[in-house]
Amino acid sequence: MPGESLPPEEPDRVRGAVAAIVQTLRESPTGPRRLDRFVAAVAQFFDIAEGDARALLQRIDTAEEWMEGPDVGITVMPVMAGERVNSALASFVRLPPGVTLGTHVHIGREHLLVLEGGFADSAGHVVWPGETLEMPAGSEHAMWGLPGPACVCAALLWVDGGDGSAA
Repeated sequence: MPGESLPPEEPDRVRGAVAAIVQTLRESPTGPRRLDRFVAAVAQFFDIAEGDARALLQRIDTAEEWMEGPDVGITVMPVMAGERVNSALASFVRLPPGVTLGTHVHIGREHLLVLEGGFADSAGHVVWPGETLEMPAGSEHAMWGLPGPACVCAALLWVDGGDGSAA
């Protein structure tokens, strides 16, 4: 009722409930269809048809699809992107918890879309599933996987000095 004060433990109980909900949202569901919620976003990100995006996401758990990446423990899966982003290197990147991609300078723009897990970087960003990060050409940072499932990102990297401004 208006004017009534809450019991002293009520704000702590509410904060605990909110923290539990946030944690649940950040944890990726399991199973082969867990990434289906990202089909439309991946299709738009890579400029491909939704059917092709669905097929790509179904390959995420196939070990043979991945190759060693730019640092120890990091793996990449190349992606054939569409015309709108064809000047970028397109891939999925897997960054396990605690693994660090060392400090690097971006020759061109980098655009990431997190699908699973999360990462933080030396510029102060913390990025979770469904969120994106764009780093402009000339920027620099290091990044590391956060606790939980391995971070899997869709990545577009312009290595020709371009900024992918049409993307």
